[in-house]
Amino acid sequence: MNGVGKAVWMLKRLGNPPYEMGVTDIAKEMGIVKSGVHSILRELLKGNLLVKDPSTKKYSLGPAVFRLGHVYSNSKGLHEISGSVMDSISKLTGMSVFVGIREGLVPILAYKQNGSDDFLYEEQIGESFPFNASAMGKLLTAYLKQEEIEYILENETFEKITPKSITDPEKLKKDYELIRSQGFCVSTSENRVGAFGIAFPIVGRWGNVKACLCMVGPLEKFVPEVRDQWMSLLKSGADEISYRLGFRNI
Repeated sequence: MNGVGKAVWMLKRLGNPPYEMGVTDIAKEMGIVKSGVHSILRELLKGNLLVKDPSTKKYSLGPAVFRLGHVYSNSKGLHEISGSVMDSISKLTGMSVFVGIREGLVPILAYKQNGSDDFLYEEQIGESFPFNASAMGKLLTAYLKQEEIEYILENETFEKITPKSITDPEKLKKDYELIRSQGFCVSTSENRVGAFGIAFPIVGRWGNVKACLCMVGPLEKFVPEVRDQWMSLLKSGADEISYRLGFRNI
């Protein structure tokens, strides 16, 4: 890995929990000496891509990353388009609503609107989701190219996050096929015990799925009396965002 590759690795690593690390931990995970880490960190600090806590000596993402993220979001238009849809669905249902995207192959939480229910959705913007659990993680993976799905199934180790998490690659493959055939994903207690998730694809201008609209909340609230209504709301919301992004299903 060259210097640029190491810098990219550091930025992406600090975008995941615990979101701050010291030089020793970074060097250990990268498998390089601390002197090499120091030189790259200095350059990232100069560019405001990282900040250093003077008391803990740990590094975290800096304001330049925040600004670049907003530039990307605004240029793609997804946040502006999806914001009103998320807000409307959240107010109607009381549940948390969010948009997931992919960073490479990895499902990422991009935007969220917390609901009025006591159920607190603690996941943070930019947090990655597992390929094998959660409505968002599984739906975005299901719509990858077939060779990308095969790569994940062959190379990833799937964690048993809850008793309902799928860890068998063959079962997961069938789950992906079902998601694509029905056009949505419903997940119950796979990523968090006692929680449900629903996800519908957001389709881009050229018919490709790179984002999804999701709803999460306490499983006890996901009862037959509201199930069809909530799923219809979420599908309509995903279709509306897709339309505004330029997708025309004709």
